[in-house]
Amino acid sequence: MRNKIPRILIFAVPVFCVGIFLYMTYFNSAYDAPGKYVYMNRCAPCHGDHGEGIQKLVPPLADADMAQRNYDSLPGWIIKGMNGAITVNGKAYEQPMYPVMMTEVEMTNLLNYMATDIVHVKKKYKSEAVRLEMKRCGQTGI
Repeated sequence: MRNKIPRILIFAVPVFCVGIFLYMTYFNSAYDAPGKYVYMNRCAPCHGDHGEGIQKLVPPLADADMAQRNYDSLPGWIIKGMNGAITVNGKAYEQPMYPVMMTEVEMTNLLNYMATDIVHVKKKYKSEAVRLEMKRCGQTGI
């Protein structure tokens, strides 16, 4: 019995690792778009998986009029956070949004995912533009 345990582990551990790798790369829907992974980990806990917000506490991002009108301001809001009252789709929100630290690549992927799948604007960010905006806001990435 003692000799069988190491043999089982020699076979089982690599199979388990390959299974996890396949799940993370091919079967996990969060990896459909690189920005979706960032959104699900950094934004969805407050704004919801589909950008629906949380009733009167956290504003929606999905088809949000404020985000659509001011999409170029979104990187600054993410980097610096927001304080004070805002109005989104006719409803007032006063909950502060805290700054989010991320790399230039994460920010670029996030903004492009949000433009296409959440906010629905025809805007694409390039890494260089995001780098300049991050630098302007005082964040150089992680």
